[in-house]
Amino acid sequence: MPTMSPPLAEYVGAIREWSYQHVRPRAREADQLHRPPADWKDVLDQCPVPIKRHDRRDLPPLPRFEEGSWVRELASTEAVCFGDIWVEDVIGSGIGHLTVKLMGTPAQAERWYRPIVEEGGQAAFALTEPHFGSDTTMVATTATRDGDTWVLNGSKMYCSMGGKGTFTVVFATVDKALGAAGIAAFVVPRGTPGLIIAKANEDKLGIRSWQTAELLFQNCAVPLDHRLGWDATGPVETSGTTRSGQGGALGALSENRPNIAAMGLGIASAALDQATTLLKKQQASFSVRRWAAISEDIERMNAALDRTRRVAWGAQLLLDRGLPNRTEASAAKAYGPPTFERVIRRSMMLLGPDGTSEELLLEKWFRDVKILDIFEGSAQVQRIVIARSLLGSGASKG
Repeated sequence: MPTMSPPLAEYVGAIREWSYQHVRPRAREADQLHRPPADWKDVLDQCPVPIKRHDRRDLPPLPRFEEGSWVRELASTEAVCFGDIWVEDVIGSGIGHLTVKLMGTPAQAERWYRPIVEEGGQAAFALTEPHFGSDTTMVATTATRDGDTWVLNGSKMYCSMGGKGTFTVVFATVDKALGAAGIAAFVVPRGTPGLIIAKANEDKLGIRSWQTAELLFQNCAVPLDHRLGWDATGPVETSGTTRSGQGGALGALSENRPNIAAMGLGIASAALDQATTLLKKQQASFSVRRWAAISEDIERMNAALDRTRRVAWGAQLLLDRGLPNRTEASAAKAYGPPTFERVIRRSMMLLGPDGTSEELLLEKWFRDVKILDIFEGSAQVQRIVIARSLLGSGASKG
C-alpha cells in the first residue's frame, strides 16, 4: 500500500466507510434498474467529508493534501468504488473537459474547462462509432465547414454522459484523405439542433446504471469557435495546443487511465474483502492444507492489487509534479483491469456456488469490471503505447 499522509488517509478512510455503509446497499437496485437509485442525492449527502459533486454549489471545496489533487482523486475514487461503482456516474465529471484543456485555446479552456473543474458539471465524450472501437483513425463522423459554422453528420455509441453532459466533445473528420491528421474535436452544447439522443442508456453487460448514450448528428451546426484550437476567424496558434483530434482524444484518455485503474481497485478490493470474510467464517470446514492454500491465494491477490495501486499512484504523482505520465498511465491501465478480473473470478471460485449467487455482489462486480479492460484504450493498445515509449514507433510493427 502506498504511504499516505495522515490527513489523506483519514479523508480516504471516511469515504470508504461511507461508501460501504450507504452506497453498497443500493448496488443491486442500480444494476437491476439500469440507473442510479432515485434518491442518489440523499446518498451523497450522507458522506461526512467533501467529495466531488456537480449537483450542489453550496458545499465546501475539496480538501488539499501534500500528495496533490491527482493523487487525491485517485485515492478517493478507489474508496468510493469500494462501495460500488454506480456512484461514479453521478459524481464524475466525465472526460470531455480534459480534451478542451489539451486541445483548446485559452478562451475555450476558460469557457468550457474551468467551469467544470471549479464549479462542477459533467462533460460528455463522443469518440466510438458502431464500426470501430480502439482504432481511432477510423472516425467516420464528418464535420463540413459552411460559412461561419461547422456541420456535423454521423453517429456515436457508448458516449459517456452523452445524454446529460453540459456539452459533448465530438470527434469528427474534416478531411478523410488526411487520415488521423484530419480528425478534429468539436464542442456541441446540450440541446443543439441536430444533436439527437437515440438511446439515453445502452444495454450493457456491466456498469448498467452508467449513462452511456447513442448519439446521432444530423446537420448539427456549431460556430467555428466550437472547434477546439479555433476562434471565430479560424485556427489559433497557441503554444502547447494539441492539434490532432486523435492526439487530443488519446491525451484526455491518458490523464484518466489511472482513475480507471482506481475504480477497478475499489471493486476488486470489495470482492476480495467480501470473499475473505465469508471464507474465514467457514474456516473450520476446511482441512489444514486446504485452508493454507486458500490463505496463500488471498495473500497473492492482495499483493497483486497493491502492485496496481503503486503503479497508478506513480502515474498520478507525475501529473501532480507537472510531468508527462502517458507511459505510466498505460502501465496502470494495462496491468490493472485484467488483474481485477482474475481476482474477482478467483474470489467467486473460492466461494463455490455462493460466488455466483445474486445474494452477493461478486457476480455483478465481475460484470462491471470487464469494461474497465476495454474502454479508454484496451490492454492491447496500452502495451503498444508502452512498447513505443521504450523502443520507438516501430515497436508494434512486424
